[in-house]
Amino acid sequence: MKGFTRYVGGISIKNKIFIANLLIIVVFISAQSLFTNSISQKAIIEKAVNDSARELFLIKNNLQTLLSTIEDYSKILASDYRLQNVLYNDYLLNHDGYAHKPVAGLSNLSMNKILSETISNIVEPNTKIKAVSILTSNRQWVDVGFADNKVASRIFGDGDEAADRTYAPVWTGLIKFKFLYEGEDNVFAVSKTVVHKDTGKTIGRVFLYVKEAVITAIYEEGKNHKGGEFYILDSDGNMISARDKSLLYRNFNEVFGIDIPDFGQKDVSFTETSGGERLLVSTQRFQPLHWTIVSTVPIDDITLERKKINQLIIGIGAVCLLMALIVSFLLSRSITRPIFRLAKTMREIRTGKMQVRSAYQSRDEIGYLSDGFNNLMDRIEALMAENTEKQRTKAEMEFKLLQSQIKPHFFYNTVETIVSLIKLNMGKEAITAAQYMADFYKISLSNGNDIISIKDEMRLTASYLEIQQLRYVEYMEYTMDVDDEIMPYSIPKLTLQPIVENAIYHGLKMKQEKGFVRIGGRRVGEDVHIEILDNGVGMQEERIKELTAADSGVNDKGGFGIRSVSHRIRTLYGERYGLQIESEYGVYTKIKIVLPLRRH
Repeated sequence: MKGFTRYVGGISIKNKIFIANLLIIVVFISAQSLFTNSISQKAIIEKAVNDSARELFLIKNNLQTLLSTIEDYSKILASDYRLQNVLYNDYLLNHDGYAHKPVAGLSNLSMNKILSETISNIVEPNTKIKAVSILTSNRQWVDVGFADNKVASRIFGDGDEAADRTYAPVWTGLIKFKFLYEGEDNVFAVSKTVVHKDTGKTIGRVFLYVKEAVITAIYEEGKNHKGGEFYILDSDGNMISARDKSLLYRNFNEVFGIDIPDFGQKDVSFTETSGGERLLVSTQRFQPLHWTIVSTVPIDDITLERKKINQLIIGIGAVCLLMALIVSFLLSRSITRPIFRLAKTMREIRTGKMQVRSAYQSRDEIGYLSDGFNNLMDRIEALMAENTEKQRTKAEMEFKLLQSQIKPHFFYNTVETIVSLIKLNMGKEAITAAQYMADFYKISLSNGNDIISIKDEMRLTASYLEIQQLRYVEYMEYTMDVDDEIMPYSIPKLTLQPIVENAIYHGLKMKQEKGFVRIGGRRVGEDVHIEILDNGVGMQEERIKELTAADSGVNDKGGFGIRSVSHRIRTLYGERYGLQIESEYGVYTKIKIVLPLRRH
């Protein structure tokens, strides 16, 4: 969790806003797409179920119409007076003891003509009946030129077993039947007992043949779903009608692996997988013949509309997502751009450009923040200017105080030295000392200027050291090795003198033996480095920290001059300049003065 928080914390506000909006949009569009997809799929499948049920209902009605029509034709044919006369005459011959004689009447061309004329009115092309066979009471099959009576005899028999005591039309299952001129085909046969209308005697039977293709045509014309199939099953689940004729006579469950629940009991709709394909299976019970009409439609075909809807949703979602990303980017940019500008302003101020201000003007929250920041920086700049002025005044006061301490003190000591030299009849040395003193005061006055050249500062320091060497010849000697390159550059007046004085009085003099003061100067990059080295008593680490502390309250003897010099340099040039003290107690002290490279 901490790692995640750290990672999120490292992301910019702009990217946070953009990512947050992106996640919200993606989640919303995904949830909406899933919800829409689920609802549309459910609605489309429900519609498909309703469509299948409606189609099956229409097929059932058309099948019922066909069934009624075929049965009506069988009744019409069985009651036709011409057919009844021919069959009745045959019946009389059969039952009057003449059965051993050939039935010449039926072989008579006129008789065949009568039967042919009677049958031709109810067969193709006038109706959907392919052919008709007649079985007489004399157990003979009458051939009128269409059906193969030998096949009919083999299928239906020649005796009483072909009789039906109900006298209603009877449908057979699907059978293979041979026609004289067209060969074998799959047909349904409808048989009807012929009863003489006057005597009530059974005088024969008629058989009407309907091709299975006639049944197939009923649902082929009304099929709505591309790829869907219809099947008609008998009471045993065997297919008795199908577009693919190779499936006829085969068990539906064995072929497709689809077990219809409550088979033959009620109409159902369900989904099932067959051959790796998911199907919507719907059934309709055809009660008159105990048939079941089955519809199978691939789910992929049903949901083709859903796929189009999904493509539309994806397309619209992609456009919306793109637009949302653009709006989100522009929104996050409009929010974060002024923040970045304000942050850039703050970075510039951090580099020292205190006059820089935020230019963003608006009445929103960021505008208020920008105004508040500018007001704060104005106040800080004013306080810094006030503090700088105070520090400058303080530095000036310290410098004046340092001058007030140096000049009378140094003047008094130098005059006393000159008097002593005169008393010792060392007039030449006295004159030299007087000249050094005059040179010292001439430079220290320098027309009231606080900044002088390094060359003048070195002359002032040399004059001071020459006078001090006259006084403390037994304690010190000095050397000055300053590059001529830095002589024209500027330095605050009386920068070296307090440090040299400290080296003499608190370094060499405290050592009680002769030592040295060495002054060196050179250019380092864009800075000037001046070092004052003495081999006096040195300083403890605590003492160095006291002298270099920014808010040091050191004002004791030997500390005020160094602190004042350091404070003046930092006030004038900044915190990266000032004094660097290096010392080893009892061995040496080295003070480095770091100044900017500025010409006087």
